[in-house]
This record gives sequence, C-alpha cells and structure tokens, in this order.
Amino acid sequence: MNYLRNTWYAAAWDHEVAGKMLARTLLDQPIVFYRDVFGKAIALADRCPHRFAPLSGGKLVDGVVECPYHGLRYGSDGICVHNPHGAIPKAAKVTSYPLLEKYSMIWIWMGRAEDADPALLPDFSAIVDHQRRTYVSGYLRLNCYYELATDNLLDLSHVQYLHPLIGNTDSSDRNTFSLKVEGNTVWAYNNMPGEPLTKMWQMLWDGPPTTLVDRRAHMRWDPPSTLLLDIGVTECGRPESEGISNAVAHILTPESASATHYFWKAGRDCKRDDTELSEKLRIGLDAVFRYEDDPMIMACQSRMGGVTDLMSLKPILLATDASAIRARRVLAALIEKEQAVTFAT
Repeated sequence: MNYLRNTWYAAAWDHEVAGKMLARTLLDQPIVFYRDVFGKAIALADRCPHRFAPLSGGKLVDGVVECPYHGLRYGSDGICVHNPHGAIPKAAKVTSYPLLEKYSMIWIWMGRAEDADPALLPDFSAIVDHQRRTYVSGYLRLNCYYELATDNLLDLSHVQYLHPLIGNTDSSDRNTFSLKVEGNTVWAYNNMPGEPLTKMWQMLWDGPPTTLVDRRAHMRWDPPSTLLLDIGVTECGRPESEGISNAVAHILTPESASATHYFWKAGRDCKRDDTELSEKLRIGLDAVFRYEDDPMIMACQSRMGGVTDLMSLKPILLATDASAIRARRVLAALIEKEQAVTFAT
C-alpha cells in the first residue's frame, strides 16, 4: 500500500504502553512498544534479524528487549547489546522509530527519522482541556481501509440514518453543508437549525427535552487521517457560546488494506461531574463506532471487490462528499510528492 510516511501517526494511548510490551501493526509493519528504565516510550521493529521471531513475544530485561527465541537483546536504538552465544554480529539491529508523547497519546514517525518534527503534529489540545471538559475515550480496530473510515467521518450526512443515539430522524431540510480548505487542512461544516434534541443531547441538556435547538457538527481533517469534531447545540438563534458542546477526536492509523486503528476521545463542557453519565456516554459512543460505523464501512468495502481506491470505481458523488473528496486529493498529492523525492534520491 502507498502510505504517507513523513508524518505523525497515533500509535497508542499513553496508558497502553505501561509495564509490558505492546505489539501493534502500523502501515503493514509489525512494531513493538515498551518503556525503558527511565519511563521513555520506545518503538522497535517487531522482528529479530536472526530467525525473525517477534520480539514482542520476549521480555524486558533491565529496560531492553530480549528475543524469546535465542536470547539476543536490543536497546532503545535497535542495536543488539547482548548475544549469549558469542560476539554480537554487526548486522544485529532492528529499526527504531521516533516517538512523540503528546495529548495523552504516543505518536510514531515512520518516515525519515531526521525529518521527525514535533511541530508538524496537528493541534489536539481540545482533548486535554481538563479545566473545561470531562472526557471519555476508547480504542477499536476497524475492519476496513482507513481512507474509507475517513470518508465516513467527513460526510456526517449518514448520521441521521445510521446512528439512533447521535442522529436525528427529524432533521430539517434546512440543513446546510459547507467546505473550507486551509493549506492541507480540510473543514466540513454541518449546521442543523431548529430541530429536536437527539438522544445524546437529551442526556446533556438541562432545559426541557422538547426544546428545539440549533445543532452543529464541524469536522477538521489533517493529513493523513487525524480528525477533530466540534459538536454542540444552542437554543434557536442563540450564539454558540451560550450552548453546550463536545470536542471529539477521531484519530485513524492504518494497519493494513483491511484494518484500521481507531482512537477516539470525547470531552463535554456540561454535567462534568456526573460519572454515571460519563459511563453511559462511553458505552454509547463505543457502540456507535463498533456496531454501526464499522459493520457498514466493512460491508461497503466488501462490495468494492478488494479494491481500496474508492475513486477508481467511479462512485456517484453527492454535495456532502465534497470534504472527503478534497481530503483524498490532498493526501494523494502529498504521497505522490513524497514518493517522487524518495525515488529521486
């Protein structure tokens, strides 16, 4: 598969890499994550260069990884530091990947290590604003190609048909959609005026449940597959600052042509101390992604006959597809540019 490599991908929540090793395949590459004796997160290629055993099946010894097959040990730079059978071969090393810990996540750079610039990570400060918001989060492995999941998130017109919890079958025909592009960032703006509260907003709303509200769902996409959603409701005609909102991160990392790592985190600015509500929201949102989005996208991919490039199948396009199509074009151009430089060198 052609992936963009000189970029940051979400590899794990920071709490996933704790006292033991974590094995995860990203961009078709098996990788093992762990922490050294100083607590720093480390990522190595999960394949011993001797007999290609998975290092993740071994153990940590004084902060270095010991291969489970013959006991070779590899340091944080991927270089073998111990061979119990004699001298260390010069070729005894594995790839070590740059990591960045920020926004409660571990991010990995799978391109040229010297180009790994923390400033290139998109802003996700909205998911760590603990002074203002209360959060629920989760992870699941989607059974689909990551660009199809991106399409799903950038076109939220499906919500009223697929998601009873967060959608509204009574959405008005006055709903509007617009698109904005800033550099490589694509925005999809969705406004739904004068509609009943959805089931989720009924749980969060302090007023009468029969109130008609103006609802918004504005999605920001940055390449290759990081998305931040601003959703909220206000009384009809009132400014957004008077309403309630949820900031939701949807962060996708491709595993392969048929699987995607999906990290999500939602932070509400209302009813913040209600722990029972938090658990209801966590379970409900997980169910939306796990039992509604994933099966639908997987079903669509199955009908594509093994093709991952949606546009090559010449689908009909709707007005609400505009953001997803623009994001696909931005990503394709970045991959083409990156590969041209790679081949030139």
